Amino acid sequence: MLLSLPQLRDSDEARFSCLTERELAERRREEGALVISHRGRYWEQSGAPGYFQPVHLLSRLAPPEATFPSMLCWGFRAALTPETAHEANGTLPVVRLKDLDSYDTSRLSSNRRNKLRKAQRLVRIVQLTGPALLLEQGYGVVRDALARTRHKRTPTQEEYFRNARKYFLNDHWCVLAGLIDGKLGGYMDGYVVDGVAYGVSAYYATWALPANISTGLSYEFAQVCRRLPGVRTLVGGLHAPEATQLGQFKDDLGYIVDPVPIRWGMNPLAQALIRWRRPHAYYRLTGRALAPAQEPVATATSRP
Repeated sequence: MLLSLPQLRDSDEARFSCLTERELAERRREEGALVISHRGRYWEQSGAPGYFQPVHLLSRLAPPEATFPSMLCWGFRAALTPETAHEANGTLPVVRLKDLDSYDTSRLSSNRRNKLRKAQRLVRIVQLTGPALLLEQGYGVVRDALARTRHKRTPTQEEYFRNARKYFLNDHWCVLAGLIDGKLGGYMDGYVVDGVAYGVSAYYATWALPANISTGLSYEFAQVCRRLPGVRTLVGGLHAPEATQLGQFKDDLGYIVDPVPIRWGMNPLAQALIRWRRPHAYYRLTGRALAPAQEPVATATSRP
């Protein structure tokens, strides 16, 4: 049933549009992302200016499509079709749920099942249908969460409000929020494209962590995706071996690391800098883990 609070929907009735690659490209442009077309596929600037990847990260490209999408591009990566996987020069270390269609509590570790039961007692999980709650309480949650995790820069309040409104420009974002005694304790977002569900971001207030809100929201998001027709898998980000606590959390929830064959290319100077200054980011960009002795890696795709 619909909840009495405005712009909220019970998570059991969560609904949102599942997109094609082209539709996602159009939506991302509307949200302000830099999206370009290259050999019939859609690419998005991601991270540092000049780095591109397909808007649908797990879309499978043929090798002639998986090339530098722009002459001004300093780096790219793209997943390959299964039949051309032998032409890969790297991997995308995807973290995904194994067998989403059968995912239930039996897939959790016993400790995680106990935490889920606690979360289900204490946390009310809803789908947001408008920005009101985020505009009222969301910035405090995000600021608190990023001060704790430090995994990216904390936005200004103006930036946050602008991004929060983007969720509701169209109907493809699913934003699930956890309420504890009527107060926002955390939320996560995601979307579905061509049968693949992506969990994009998650933020949890420190005061809400004892209620196991992260377990409750993660499990419920998977159930929402599982109920959607045609959704084959749920991606929960990329492998971060340096974040051991996060890795254990994902493992307890039933996620696995699935190295997807890719073609990647990178300006040699940028490649050397990233390998030196940010080896974990280099691993996520290329699938190439650096050994302690800094063993040589495979040569990247040459620019056309």
